[in-house]
Amino acid sequence: METVRHEFRFLVEQRGFREAAAQPDRVRYASDSVIIEAMYTGKGEIDLIVDENPPSHRFQYYLFLRLFHPSVAKTFGYGIVDSDEELKVQIVRLADALKQHGDAILRHDRDVFSRLQTVTWSELRNS
Repeated sequence: METVRHEFRFLVEQRGFREAAAQPDRVRYASDSVIIEAMYTGKGEIDLIVDENPPSHRFQYYLFLRLFHPSVAKTFGYGIVDSDEELKVQIVRLADALKQHGDAILRHDRDVFSRLQTVTWSELRNS
């Protein structure tokens, strides 16, 4: 999880987040209004989860990308890795996608969060 801390340090250094307590397989960052949680299952799955602070509706950052930046989302595949090197690459890619496309999330755009509470995966199936 040190790679996560390294790649996501911009949240603390530039965006006013702080690292918050989390389970051992997760690194959590929180601002006054947003929670970002990177998790690795140990079974090859890496994911970035977003919620409001206080928690109200968790969603995958990938869902946000599928809805608002579908061309970026298509470059991610399924978020499953087979090696430590692939894990590091995926973490870097997630951090870069959050830096480049996640401003609405990081500044807690209420319209974006409202839309993500109602969108379903089936709506995005063909996008």
